[in-house]
Amino acid sequence: MFWFPLALSGAISQAIYSLSIKVLLRKTPPFFLAGYTFLAASLIFFPVILVTGIPPLGPGLVPALAVTVTINCVATVLYYRALSTTDLSLCVPFLAFTPVFLILTSFIILGEIPSPAGAAGIFLVTAGAFLHTRSGRSACLGAPIQAFLHDPGIRSMFLVAFLYSISVNYDKEVVMNSSPLFSCGIFLFVMAVVFLLIARLTRTKETSAAMDPGAPDPARSRPQFTRSPFFMYGAVGMVLAVEGISINIAYTVAIVPYVITVKRLSLFFSVLFGGLLLHEQQIRGRMFGALVMIAGAVVIGLWG
Repeated sequence: MFWFPLALSGAISQAIYSLSIKVLLRKTPPFFLAGYTFLAASLIFFPVILVTGIPPLGPGLVPALAVTVTINCVATVLYYRALSTTDLSLCVPFLAFTPVFLILTSFIILGEIPSPAGAAGIFLVTAGAFLHTRSGRSACLGAPIQAFLHDPGIRSMFLVAFLYSISVNYDKEVVMNSSPLFSCGIFLFVMAVVFLLIARLTRTKETSAAMDPGAPDPARSRPQFTRSPFFMYGAVGMVLAVEGISINIAYTVAIVPYVITVKRLSLFFSVLFGGLLLHEQQIRGRMFGALVMIAGAVVIGLWG
């Protein structure tokens, strides 16, 4: 059970990260935002690594790192696109499909098989995602399909969920071939370099408005960061650092599907933040789906 509070910490951190990115995308070019926040997060780890020393590095580190960085770069672009066009409380819950994809991908890549109770918890979490997509007072099994067909942000997030189901297995390989601290630092630094290079090469001036110029702004009184870019990127980087180290340590004591399923409790917190801070609508129906996901996480934590 030691891994459970670590994964829960990663869930809360990811929800805060999603909220921060959605707010910042309104005024910040996405490639620069990704590059500088990843860089800020990586710099948090480097002083610790210098003190503790570089751990023994396994032969599988570089191949696993290359695969997960490639997949995560694509996933990050899609993730940002979804957050810029769709409600936080609506699109983020579709990440609950990652644990379902993980049942297959973890077996193929790592040979990990969840217990029957763990599998039941995974599917319970995913069932909560269906309830998230209820419209108004009505809900039906076809709601996720309708949302998928009509909302490009949801389609992007669904693809992100699939990409994550592949990349998290290689994330664990990076951890097992180094250490939780070192793997976080090197992964975030390489991600930062890639996105900053893309930003400079394309000289992007894209903003969230350009990504979706017709998107309505449902509320003007939204949470805002200070104008200082150092504080802005540093704060988001700190959140990323907490998420990364929590999840990476959890990987060392539990199998990937369990850790990622608990991490998907970030969906509950995202719905909560969307309602309280962004004033998004239909929160009650989406919150009910989040409670179902929590029940699935409890099944995994107690009996998985």
